Amino acid sequence: MKKFNTHTTSITQSSDTQVKAREELWDYFIEGSMPDAEKERNLGLYIRSQNLARILTISAIYQKIKHLPGSIMDYGTWRGQNFILCENLRAIYEPFNKQRKIFAFDTFDGYYSSDPADQSDNSSFHNGRYSTGTDYDQSLLKLMSIHESNNILSNVKSDHQIIKGDILNTLPNFLQEQKNLLVALAFFDMNLEEPTSFALEKTLEHSMPGTHLVFMQLQRDFLPGEGISYINKILGKRKHSIHLAAEYPSITIIEIL
Repeated sequence: MKKFNTHTTSITQSSDTQVKAREELWDYFIEGSMPDAEKERNLGLYIRSQNLARILTISAIYQKIKHLPGSIMDYGTWRGQNFILCENLRAIYEPFNKQRKIFAFDTFDGYYSSDPADQSDNSSFHNGRYSTGTDYDQSLLKLMSIHESNNILSNVKSDHQIIKGDILNTLPNFLQEQKNLLVALAFFDMNLEEPTSFALEKTLEHSMPGTHLVFMQLQRDFLPGEGISYINKILGKRKHSIHLAAEYPSITIIEIL
């Protein structure tokens, strides 16, 4: 039996008891007596409430922007869950809108900052954290292709993209190529102020009334990269509303008005 690996590149706030419960769920998933095809169709037996709440939250946010034109930006995609979820939500809520493009940005080399202040308050947040390993971007792109092949209009190319590298370098080049870009939805999960503020400034140039900006860590003091003070400064005079996600309150949503 493949044991649940409790060692991960990500940071968790779960207790030892909760981690133990994860291990037990994993054991049930691996050892379950049902056929694999039935197991795949009954994943609700094994998904934790916290993960389900996150998916439901992303789903609710997606429904808020489905009436808008424009693309979805995922800054700091890491393993690419939002990237894949948004394609499948597109297939559910607007199956004929193959013009909705999803763009995922990440170095895939993990967290990096040359500023000691970014790491001094949390010893777990050292450089290299969240590294996904060699060629993960290609594996993620292949996974997206598999999902698309299961969705309606699988014969129509979606042109979803993964942009690998430092966003300070890749985003300007990307925007130069995407001259008509409109952003309907953007996720920010980069944990550092410089790339977050840079991506936010550029995204606002391509936003519209109704654009949703989703910050995954805004209320977590031990992650300094998403600070409401500098985010408010960047937003400037742009009218906006701000609220947390009811089902997953660590997510903060800003809507451009």
